[in-house]
Amino acid sequence: MLTDRQRLFWFHLREFARCSTPRRLANLALVKVQRRLRLERAWAMPASYFIDPINICNLHCPLCPTGRGLLARPRGRMALQDMRRIVDQIAPYAYRIELYNWGEPLLHPHIVDMIRYASDKRIAVGLSSNLNRLEPETARHLVESGLSQLVVSIDGSSQETYAAYRRGGQLDRVLANLRLLIETRRQAGSHRPFVIWRMLVGKHNEHDVEAVRQLAREMGADGFATDALFVNTRNPEQVQEWLPTDAQYRAASYRQEQPQNQWACDELWESMVVNWDGGVAPCCWLHDPRFDFGNAITHTVREVWNGPYYVSARRALGRRKIGPGDVETVCHRCAGHPDYLVR
Repeated sequence: MLTDRQRLFWFHLREFARCSTPRRLANLALVKVQRRLRLERAWAMPASYFIDPINICNLHCPLCPTGRGLLARPRGRMALQDMRRIVDQIAPYAYRIELYNWGEPLLHPHIVDMIRYASDKRIAVGLSSNLNRLEPETARHLVESGLSQLVVSIDGSSQETYAAYRRGGQLDRVLANLRLLIETRRQAGSHRPFVIWRMLVGKHNEHDVEAVRQLAREMGADGFATDALFVNTRNPEQVQEWLPTDAQYRAASYRQEQPQNQWACDELWESMVVNWDGGVAPCCWLHDPRFDFGNAITHTVREVWNGPYYVSARRALGRRKIGPGDVETVCHRCAGHPDYLVR
């Protein structure tokens, strides 16, 4: 019997084969070369993208900038035509688009159209949802859209444990929606979307991991994964309330297991994050438009990718300082993990 990790590996391998073209393969090879050489000007375009359709959410998770009302970027949703223009530019090179970041993607009225548009170009599309909102018609459309993977965030086996972090959420509703989606997929005779049950583990629910894992199996999820809550270690109250006591559930940075080279970030050579307003961020941790590297709506993706901010940031990871002609970016003071966001 395959493990969760093995099932996910084989699914991604099949999706890679399905989405491969000679041009994408050649671009991916150049991505690996430019990452290895740490080139300042990229030869290849990113092979994977985060495109955030909406930064509005229906929950109030206490460690999330969206849930806490701390997002620096104005709230809004990407226009369908803007998303299509961006996808048209990246389709020759892109293997994967994660169609989410700072909000609940199922709140976007055109999310199915967005998924279908990218999927029709043989791009694997991933979605992450709290699944508190799902109508039967939407479930059917999601299955028919070609959605590759759906990550469902469920952090407890009881309402009390679940709602400790997913504030405003209803576990019974989420489980009913998950059953609906899996049954809709079965009736359609499809193996997509591949459903991953993700559990964020903190002090409030570390006792519940095995019960949640068993519930995921019973519900028919294709895979189960735990992930660490990122706690601001400079805030004693957050540490006291949320940091797991079991070290295996803590992020590596809290276990003092940071790699020797904290400047080994690969995002600047491999991927791009596009926010709902077109603002381009170097990684998915950034929500402040002051840190944008450009705009993929007012400029082309290629112009931003080798623009002054990306070039300066790539150079910074080599020498960790600003040189003549460089522009300072958030990457110049990134310590290798997201804690720097709250400095």
